[in-house]
Amino acid sequence: MDLVKGVYDIAEEFLTQHRENKTPLRQNVELDNSEIELLAKQMMEEGKVNFYDKEPQEASEKNELVIILRELVASSINYCYWYGASTIRPMNSNSNSLYELVDIALENSVNRPMNSSFAYSVKYLIELLSLYRYPLIEERKRHLLELIEDEKALTFARYVMIGRKGSKIFEELVRNFQGFASDIFLKRASLFMIQLYRQLGWFDDFMQELFVPADYQVPKMLNHFNAIRYSTNLEYKIQEGKLIEKGSLMECQLRAATIIACRKLCDLTGWNIADVDTWLWTKRKLPIGNFHLTITTDY
Repeated sequence: MDLVKGVYDIAEEFLTQHRENKTPLRQNVELDNSEIELLAKQMMEEGKVNFYDKEPQEASEKNELVIILRELVASSINYCYWYGASTIRPMNSNSNSLYELVDIALENSVNRPMNSSFAYSVKYLIELLSLYRYPLIEERKRHLLELIEDEKALTFARYVMIGRKGSKIFEELVRNFQGFASDIFLKRASLFMIQLYRQLGWFDDFMQELFVPADYQVPKMLNHFNAIRYSTNLEYKIQEGKLIEKGSLMECQLRAATIIACRKLCDLTGWNIADVDTWLWTKRKLPIGNFHLTITTDY
C-alpha cells in the first residue's frame, strides 16, 4: 500500500474546487503559485539550514537503537503544547522541553535490562508529563502505553535497524501504532522518519517522496511568505484565536494546502522534504501573529 501517495491524493481532493459529479467544496485556503516560485528562489539563495548543529554521524548499533526509541517516544506525543491560546503554555511546554523530559525518563533506567527499562522509562515519562502539566495528558498516556504493549516499540526499533527501506518502515509504523495512524495526514509518522534522517542520514531516497509534517507552524510560515492565502473567515479565526475544529473542512484544507505547497517547493528547489521543512520551521519566530488553533493529537 502506498501510504505517501494516499496522503497526497487526500490533500489534492480537499483543494479541488470542481470535482466531477460532486458539489464543489468551499475553499478556505488557496495556493499562490507565483509566490511559491518566489519563495523557492529565496530558499535557494539563502541555502539549506541544518536542523541540528552538526551533520548526521555514524552511530554504534547500541546508539542507533536508543535514537530510534527516543524518536519513537517523542514523535508519539509531539503535539498540542498550548492551552486556550497559542501563547499559553503550561510550564513553558514545547517540543524542546518534551525532548528534555524524554531524555530524563530514558536516562533514569540505564541500569535495567532493555525490555524492562524501556517500559519503566515510558511509565516514568507519563508521570513527568503529568507533573509538568502537559495538555491532553490522557491522550499522551494512551499513545505512550501503546508503545510498550507486547514490547511493540522494541520489536519495531529492531526492525528499523535491519530494514533501512523507508517506505517499508513507514508502513510498519502506521500498521503497528494506531496513535500514529489516526491522523489522516500522518504528520507524526512523517516527522519520525524525518527525525531519523536528520540524525542518522537514513532514508535519503524516501525523503524525496515523503510529504511535509503538516502542523501549526509550517502553514503559518507559508502564509507569511504568501505561498498560501487564507479566506477572510479563516484569517479572522486565526488572528482572533478562535478554535478551528479538528477534521473540519477548514482545518483539512489548511493542512492539505501546506502539503501540496511544500511538494511544489521540493520540485522547484530540488531539495527533499526534510530540507524544506527545516528551512520553514527554523524561521517560525519571524512572523508576528498567531497560528491556527485546533485541539488535536495530530500535531
